[in-house]
Amino acid sequence: MTEETKNITEEESKLETAEAEDEDEVSADEPSLGVEEKELFDRMMEAGVFYGRSKSKTNPLTRKYIVTTRSGFEVIDLRKAMESLKRAGEILKNIFENNGVVLFVGTSPAVKDAIKETAERLGSPYVIERWLGGTLTNFNTIIKRISYFKKLKEDKANGRLEKYTKKEQSDMDKELAKLENFFGGIESLEKIPSMIFIADISENEYAAKEAKLKKVPVMGFLNTDTDPTLLDHSIPGNDRNIKSVKLLMDYLAEVALEGKKQASIKNAEAEASTGNTPVNGGK
Repeated sequence: MTEETKNITEEESKLETAEAEDEDEVSADEPSLGVEEKELFDRMMEAGVFYGRSKSKTNPLTRKYIVTTRSGFEVIDLRKAMESLKRAGEILKNIFENNGVVLFVGTSPAVKDAIKETAERLGSPYVIERWLGGTLTNFNTIIKRISYFKKLKEDKANGRLEKYTKKEQSDMDKELAKLENFFGGIESLEKIPSMIFIADISENEYAAKEAKLKKVPVMGFLNTDTDPTLLDHSIPGNDRNIKSVKLLMDYLAEVALEGKKQASIKNAEAEASTGNTPVNGGK
């Protein structure tokens, strides 16, 4: 167990001791919630989305999302979290419906699996190991490195490296493994993304700052210790718990998939109208 994972586990253990009191603060008994909203609210409650960080780490700019403090930890307003989640889902849906590209980023233990799963479901590029400086601000150089990586991988798959000595092949294998670590998740990235989604903004502030420099909108989870000025579209919630992150990412993925479906329909209709695709079997 890494030190970071150990700290997260200890923090979650402390949070659980305050769970009963927290549920009183964020209950959804008000009649204004519809059936579907109440179901989503309850799932967010069960997953612990409302758990913030310790009060001592609170960023003052996040106070509008905090309803109370229990056992030294902030409690996130779950209604605002749900509203922000639904709004973010619609934004992602619109991007995918218009054939946009979203780069998903998440490198901390609690988020990386959910980020990879979501990105793969959507056919999107992702970063789950380490943000490579210059990914956006030095994009042309990154594209060249990705092309080199893809060429080397193709050469190995086709046996074109067998002409080299065993020592040279071994060195190339090591280089390929290193390049896979850096570029494996972003090898499909061919242009500056329409948006970058960062699940753990406090761990990837540099990525957010690069996006700002390139005028790429940033969406992500906003925990109570996060700097909200780094985000253009924030989703208040617990980014330190696997269950919480998975629930939020699954919701976003489902909505975004609807956008991809609409894009496929539009693309097919556009091809048919230009005569590139036979209509009614070509009759």
